[in-house]
Amino acid sequence: MAGKQRLGELLVQQQIVSQDTVNDALRVQVGGNRRLGHILLRMGALSDDQLANTLSQQLDIQLTDVDTVFSAEAKKLLPRYLCTKYGVLPLALKTNNIMLTAMADPSDNEAITDIERYTGKVVEPCLARQSDITRIVTKKIPYSLKDFFNPQANTRLTRAVATVALILVVVFGVATYNYIQTARYGTISQLADSKIYRNHDLMVGFDTSGKISLLGHGAFAKGYYSVSFDEIHTLTAFINSRKNEFSAKQSEWLKWLLNKEKDHTPSSPSIAKTNN
Repeated sequence: MAGKQRLGELLVQQQIVSQDTVNDALRVQVGGNRRLGHILLRMGALSDDQLANTLSQQLDIQLTDVDTVFSAEAKKLLPRYLCTKYGVLPLALKTNNIMLTAMADPSDNEAITDIERYTGKVVEPCLARQSDITRIVTKKIPYSLKDFFNPQANTRLTRAVATVALILVVVFGVATYNYIQTARYGTISQLADSKIYRNHDLMVGFDTSGKISLLGHGAFAKGYYSVSFDEIHTLTAFINSRKNEFSAKQSEWLKWLLNKEKDHTPSSPSIAKTNN
């Protein structure tokens, strides 16, 4: 369109922004590929409606009602991250491989080129308000794996998914650790007047009076244990005398338990009562 006015000139002419503001935006634009309208919008120098109406005048095209034109078949033509990156919305797939695409700035040739390269389709741009595009993208364009694994996709949802994944890894790790610890050491119940260890069909209790009890079944024993002791040394002697009745896992667990408790159990005269 030969002789058409630049966007900045139109905005100043219509007294929407000052020349100084346009100059500031142009200085920010140098060395980058952002559109002037986008920069002014982010600067808060003009509204979404003002930008759309000025672009409509500059490009001599009408604003598109995206709610009316949007086709459900178009929702999977572009991933959400590209819609967000370029401020675009695929509206419909027309004949001859033409994709009608709503854009906040239809003169953004870089966006058009990238979208055509990605889709393999011919982009027919039309003008729409950025707020309308963003609203429909949020409501209609589904998330896909490309949104999560694309390095440019730095959305709140992506960060939330990463956070949830990290939490799940931690929870799984803690659960696995707890499972391994329980399988190896069993459970420990701390009551008001006693502490009870349970594992491998055996239960050993230590009460505050110094009494120790052993209940349960040795893997190779004929009966069940119901034995009480007044000190840990007699319990140790009993276990050593019956070591052939315990499995390797039971023996390992009992050895760990005795080592853990031997320094915390008060000594008293050796008395043992057995009912095995």
